[in-house]
Amino acid sequence: MNRPGPRGGVLIADDHPLFRDALRQVVRATLPDHVVHEASSFDEVMRVAGSNDLDFILLDINMPGMNGFNGLIALRNHVPAVAVVVVSADEAPDSIRQAMTLGASGFIPKSLGREQMEAAIRLVVAGEIFVPADGHEPDPSPHAPHAELTAQQRRVLELLVGGKSNKIIAFELGVTESTVKAHVSAILAKLKVSSRTQAVLNAGKLLASFRERSR
Repeated sequence: MNRPGPRGGVLIADDHPLFRDALRQVVRATLPDHVVHEASSFDEVMRVAGSNDLDFILLDINMPGMNGFNGLIALRNHVPAVAVVVVSADEAPDSIRQAMTLGASGFIPKSLGREQMEAAIRLVVAGEIFVPADGHEPDPSPHAPHAELTAQQRRVLELLVGGKSNKIIAFELGVTESTVKAHVSAILAKLKVSSRTQAVLNAGKLLASFRERSR
């Protein structure tokens, strides 16, 4: 994602006014030049997202009309170029993994402190992926990287090894190109490498271990 300019927009989507207010303070402290939009239902999220120039969206996955992760999928398809960060009281590892698999650019638990939330937003603005540590999505061990990639991320990695571009990968997997970019960013972070080339170079043994474990 391109680094936002001074007139970038942020959409805070949450049905609880007090939490929207808390997120607004976090965003304004982190990105004082950004325009802050708000929504309290999923229908409103879709309307605001489609009619404003946004850099990213902070999305409560349980707000009215979301229909669980189906709402995230619909929003990613509606504004594929906009980063979506899930903000949720549900901190289950499976929920975090599912959100990331579906193309979220991050997952911020509502239990995080203000400074941690500000740090998470800075990461997303810089084009990185944020997931909580603390046992939810641990840093990958060099001895067991296969344990940290989702099935979709493994497929993306396989296609990267095959020399496919993000556009072709998106077409073959039936997802948006921005979703592929989010997966690639997550793969780089989990494999502790800084480029696609490094990921491909390190992927041979990794993919072999996937296949061995699946037998």
